[in-house]
Amino acid sequence: MTQQLYWAYVGFTDIAEGKTRPVLYIRQTDTDYVVFRLSSQYENKSAFIKSKYVEIKNWQQAGLKKPSWIDTVQTYQLPIQKTQLT
Repeated sequence: MTQQLYWAYVGFTDIAEGKTRPVLYIRQTDTDYVVFRLSSQYENKSAFIKSKYVEIKNWQQAGLKKPSWIDTVQTYQLPIQKTQLT
């Protein structure tokens, strides 16, 4: 597995809930998948945040429903035992 788009349940950082969303798989550790989140929210972001987003040019071919960007501000660790990448 290398830098591929998947769908995975991702927890929110501020509340104990989450949602299934597209992620970009980066690598795997012994216990976690390391991913970047994707976002369709771009226009209202600050200039700093926009500079950290990478546009997915072929978003329709990637199976996404709307224009999207890779959020490279930080990576996220998804526990392998609790995560199914689809």
